[in-house]
Amino acid sequence: MAEQEKVKHTNELSFEDKVLEKIAFYTVDSVDGILELQGNFTSGIKDFFSSNGDETKGVNAEVGKKEVALDLEIVAEYGKNIPTAFERAVEEISKNVEKMTGLKVVEINMNVNDVVSRAEYEKNKTEEQRKKAEERRQANRNGEYSDGSRVQ
Repeated sequence: MAEQEKVKHTNELSFEDKVLEKIAFYTVDSVDGILELQGNFTSGIKDFFSSNGDETKGVNAEVGKKEVALDLEIVAEYGKNIPTAFERAVEEISKNVEKMTGLKVVEINMNVNDVVSRAEYEKNKTEEQRKKAEERRQANRNGEYSDGSRVQ
């Protein structure tokens, strides 16, 4: 009788860096005292070569098999306790990352790029949205796609 050969199955679940970056991005959005994530030079280069849009701007992840480290670049809200916002962000990001991926967050670094009042932030955001809408309208009139390429 021929001996049955046992085949060992190896299964693996892995995550792209952008997945963890998006989890952190969406989580930080609800933290009081943090107005937005704002990219630095490195994330600006990454955004240039990526089609992710703003969903990972200001977040960089290093993902291992069982652990993840995150770097955040933020704009803080004037008048809020920034260390408290940082503690809350660490707590919420760690919880969401572990719940969604099973990975352990071993390090979160947060750099505060700017501090802005809520009123100034809302005003700037509205102006930025208006400017982007105008750029899209102008591109459409010129027969261009939103990325600047021309319609054939």
